[in-house]
Amino acid sequence: MEIKIKSGDELNKLLDALAFEIADANIYHKLYTDIVDSISDNARLFTQSNTFWSFTIGSLYDARMIRLCRVFDQESKTLNLFNLLETIKANVQLFDQKHFRQRLKDNAFIDSLAEADRKPNESQLQKDIWFASDQNPLVKKLMIWRNNIIAHRGAKVSLGKDEILANNQLSQQEIECLLDKSFTIFNRYSSLYRASTWSRTVIGHDDYKSLLKFLNLGLQKWDEEIEKELQELKRKRAQQDPSTDGS
Repeated sequence: MEIKIKSGDELNKLLDALAFEIADANIYHKLYTDIVDSISDNARLFTQSNTFWSFTIGSLYDARMIRLCRVFDQESKTLNLFNLLETIKANVQLFDQKHFRQRLKDNAFIDSLAEADRKPNESQLQKDIWFASDQNPLVKKLMIWRNNIIAHRGAKVSLGKDEILANNQLSQQEIECLLDKSFTIFNRYSSLYRASTWSRTVIGHDDYKSLLKFLNLGLQKWDEEIEKELQELKRKRAQQDPSTDGS
């Protein structure tokens, strides 16, 4: 449903607010999948502190899904991708060159930026609105999970009547499709409206690799200390019992 706005500045605020949800959903997803993929090469490390990693990975999964549900929420009174696109459709005049030049009047490259047609393509906008709606089977499935597990726990599901979830499983590929498409759609209109796009790669994403490296070094040092203690114990036993060959 269209969100009533009074100015282009208010549309800009809506874009900013939803940008964080979409970008964060993608950032959490990437961190979640990269850490999960690193388990096989660091099996001992993850086993050594299994509880910590279980909660960490679970929290990243939840953070991703909560934000993805916010992006594709179908509630008429919330900011979501569907409502944002409906708002853009109802205020397409704000994309006119006159308004665009006013928004970016302090940009040194305004003349070259204004040469491009900034108005959304009507056909593409309709396709994007459909994708963000619950007419899209993927969004419909996501909303089923939102309403029964993610946003709150459904009473019937809690009583074991979980057929609705069993019949609407969301695969990793489908989740990634929603993440990718929402990011593409959002950046399409952000680029048209204010000549800017968002990245889904956060500075410091690879910090977890340093953590794994240092933890593995710690385990290696621990093994060395244990081996040193064993050798010292054998040496002392050999001194106490000359008949012991130290093996």
